[in-house]
Amino acid sequence: MMKKQTLIYILSLLFITNIFSQEIGTNKYGMQYYKGEIIVQLKKNFTDTDQIIENTKTINGVETNLELLEILSKTMNIWHFKFNSSLNHDDFVNKLTKNRNIIEVQYNYLIENRATTPNDPSFSQQWQYINTGGSGGIVGADIDADLAWDITTGGLTPDGDTIVLCVVDDGILDTHEDLEENLWKNYNEIPNNGIDDDNNGYIDDFYGYNANSNNDNIFTSGYSHGNAVAGVAGAKGNNGIGVAGINWDVKIMLVKNSGIDQAQVIKAYSYPLDMRVLYNNTNGAKGAFVVSVNSSWGIDYGQPSTVPLWCAFYDEMGAAGILNCGATANAAINVDVDGDLPTACSSDYLITVTNIWRDDQKINSAGYGATTIDIGAFGEEAYTLSQFSTNAYGGFGGTSGATPQVTGAIALLYSAPCQSFATLSKSDPDLAALKAKEYIMNGTDANTSLQGITVSGGRLNLNGMLTQLNDECVNCPSVENFVITNINDLNATVLITVDGDVSQVQSYEVRYRVSGTTNWLTKSSSSNSILMENLNANTTYDYQVKIDCDQAGTYTTSKTFTTNALSINILAIANGIEVYPSPVKDIVYINLTELQDDFEIYFYDISGKLLYEGKMLTKRKKIDISVLNNGIYILKLKDKNGNVYSHKVNKL
Repeated sequence: MMKKQTLIYILSLLFITNIFSQEIGTNKYGMQYYKGEIIVQLKKNFTDTDQIIENTKTINGVETNLELLEILSKTMNIWHFKFNSSLNHDDFVNKLTKNRNIIEVQYNYLIENRATTPNDPSFSQQWQYINTGGSGGIVGADIDADLAWDITTGGLTPDGDTIVLCVVDDGILDTHEDLEENLWKNYNEIPNNGIDDDNNGYIDDFYGYNANSNNDNIFTSGYSHGNAVAGVAGAKGNNGIGVAGINWDVKIMLVKNSGIDQAQVIKAYSYPLDMRVLYNNTNGAKGAFVVSVNSSWGIDYGQPSTVPLWCAFYDEMGAAGILNCGATANAAINVDVDGDLPTACSSDYLITVTNIWRDDQKINSAGYGATTIDIGAFGEEAYTLSQFSTNAYGGFGGTSGATPQVTGAIALLYSAPCQSFATLSKSDPDLAALKAKEYIMNGTDANTSLQGITVSGGRLNLNGMLTQLNDECVNCPSVENFVITNINDLNATVLITVDGDVSQVQSYEVRYRVSGTTNWLTKSSSSNSILMENLNANTTYDYQVKIDCDQAGTYTTSKTFTTNALSINILAIANGIEVYPSPVKDIVYINLTELQDDFEIYFYDISGKLLYEGKMLTKRKKIDISVLNNGIYILKLKDKNGNVYSHKVNKL
């Protein structure tokens, strides 16, 4: 019935109001949707929605009243329409799918929150980090955070990129004392000036993005599911206040979505995707280095076959370098059999999470699936920021509490002191995302309650994850400095110094070009001293260097150097070399008393521009200069020992 489909998201307090104010339908899987609404993906670069409306005015003689509501995702070209809700919806969808400019059509499905009320709101220790066995817990049943924090506490990559994790939820409580310092801000945007300063497609998105009101009002009051989710992943650590998140230092991008349908969720997901793509395309000048997105919401018993656009969005974000973490159902269902959204979506860039308690056992009322649910994490009664008031703390729960543990773990991984992984995250961001997932999955602690019913058979372990990364890490040293050490009119030598273990270096490389041009010349060497040859005299060059280890490095920013003017040491005969006649009319002759291998010839005008280069293959060589204007030219000869001889040629 449908081609490709979309996303899903959070149940807010608006849920009951909306349910009774708009007509609801139910598909054969029990998934609810808004009648009279569809989500449509158009072909790339096709945006003529008026044509879609014009071509679909009636169906079976009945007016469709098709009307555009809004664009949901510019990147994926997804649009939101409403239509006559009395129509047969399946017939209407089938008619639209026949339009050659439409890729996918789907209903606008409802979603629900996946939080549960904490059983112990007065619990005051973050046992999920270090479990001492109290209150029914098992000693050591934790994520080994203390060992992981010996390695890193988050914040920056080894290259200095600011790591961003994104929480798509109902917002956060304004100015929470243990969250405010870690909130991401878009400093390329000037607040409240009504202008899209960074040209990212969003106006005044300084604090983030509100998918409902199309502004950056991400704050809420009274109740905030997102507040607790954000606290688990990235509450400020080691500040003497409250609690610590998985990351002590990280930037949390908030995308507020108080809607209850997937149309708003597509808009919400589009923001972190657009910002990471912008970051990639501008080499970090704009956008945000988003590495993970948290989705603590979904549809119980949801079927991926009905929402292929939703599932496809994870691949789209993965291609940009973003891993997504999805909370499975707070219900004892086998997702392999019964379905769930988003956790039944088949995407390599999605990590699906179920819920474990302090006794190291999966919560009975949490989804599972040997092929669909990847990993367990401690969510039940995990102690973090309160959902209910500013500057307060309490227990959280459900798969909503488990999932941001993994979202935070991804961000922590990117801050590990591993240069090769940092380099990979920039040169091949989608592969880096897949490697991050691999490290998390392979670094789990085996858990009997998860074996046979999850993909990994284990629960999250931060130290295990970092150990997996370290085992593969190649800490290629960085370029400390690079300078020109020798220079003349023909050649220049660059010397590269490194900061780190030189034994890891496989090759050094320089690339150079005449300033103002676009074509680079490249030269590599096993030595850190590289000779750039056959340059133009009196010419300015740009040059960059890099170091390659097991993985290719990245070039530095450019420096410049200028070659010397042509040096003229006039010689007619030297070391068995004879040049004649002088002056010259049409032909210059070069004679050698003995043929030498690799005897090189260069012919320049007086400004230093190279007009001819070649080699002596016989004892006698002639160069035809009849087409040249009269004047002074320079002939340079280089013997096999590297000696250079210059001869002034006077053409009449």
